[in-house]
Amino acid sequence: MKPHWLLGLALLPAAYLGRKIRKDPQFGADAGAMRYVKEQGSVAWKMGAFRNLDKTRLQEDLGSLFGDLVGYIKAKHTQPTQPLPVATGGGPFRPESDRDYLTWYGHSALRLETGGKTILLDPMLGDWVAPVPFLGHRFPYEDYRPLADLHVIDLIVYSHDHYDHLDYDTLLAIKDRTRAFLCPLGLGAHLEKWGVPRDKITELDWWQQADIAGCRFTATPARHFSGRSPGTRNKSLWAGFLIETSKYRLYFGGDSGYGRHFKEIERRLGGQFDLTMLDSGQYHDRWKNVHMQPEEALRAHQDLRGKVLLPIHWGAFSLSDHAWFDPAERMLQADQNECVISPMIGQRFSLDSLEECRERWWKIPPNQTP
Repeated sequence: MKPHWLLGLALLPAAYLGRKIRKDPQFGADAGAMRYVKEQGSVAWKMGAFRNLDKTRLQEDLGSLFGDLVGYIKAKHTQPTQPLPVATGGGPFRPESDRDYLTWYGHSALRLETGGKTILLDPMLGDWVAPVPFLGHRFPYEDYRPLADLHVIDLIVYSHDHYDHLDYDTLLAIKDRTRAFLCPLGLGAHLEKWGVPRDKITELDWWQQADIAGCRFTATPARHFSGRSPGTRNKSLWAGFLIETSKYRLYFGGDSGYGRHFKEIERRLGGQFDLTMLDSGQYHDRWKNVHMQPEEALRAHQDLRGKVLLPIHWGAFSLSDHAWFDPAERMLQADQNECVISPMIGQRFSLDSLEECRERWWKIPPNQTP
């Protein structure tokens, strides 16, 4: 572990408390602002909080946390030693009306272009994934300017309210050029707190649908949790999304451990996804119920009867003790059906040409971007 990480961990409680006392906007809405979710009659709301379909235990005792610290100190290769190659977009673009494109920005942030519309999925485009600015810094990239590629945004979709998915700084930068927002129940309270008009926000319970930006979205169960502070733990819902464009059926899984919900999604929604985007990194034994190992992501992809798998939740931040490139290497090693693609960060690729995204870019020497 780098010295700044050790210092950061030591200062974290004091920094967190200081920001909380002064009501830093990063924390978003409080539990009181989310009370309305109880009246929605959600299938996931039980005993005053949202729950998973499967019993999901989180190990958060002091012994486990200390073990994590020791693991982080001993861990190797958790960050790149050289800036990672990035496929630059070349400035603002206009989406095409007759072709669907995706761009992966690292971690779980993606841009979908379809029917002339621009849709962002979990746009964490900032530098920090923690409420205090010295933990979870983005990996160094050769050239990283994702906001320069964006013009008008027709829709932003959020899967849940954790800092590495719902980023306050990114939202402030793009909310005034965004026409609509889609999220699970309760998350809209954060958006309102940060100045998004209520009439721009659509909130869904699991299995509910909405037609926005030329697509049909169906919120689906995931196996995770929520909360930007202890007081909001599981007061807002988490979800994955079936995304139906005019040409494709896509599945964006957000954050999720492996569970029976994947087979239930296939049973209720039909499976046969042209592309699945599944949580495949930042895994840890202690988090096995809420994040998938790469091999489990492949299993979930099979449960969904997906055709092509795009691993997400890796390539941007070091939030666990595995090597930063381990998710991609393990995924490709376990991929017996050759269904996994690996687009470069920032690479805009057509959903008609997924076979072009198989370069092992994390092995490319610096300044030799293809």
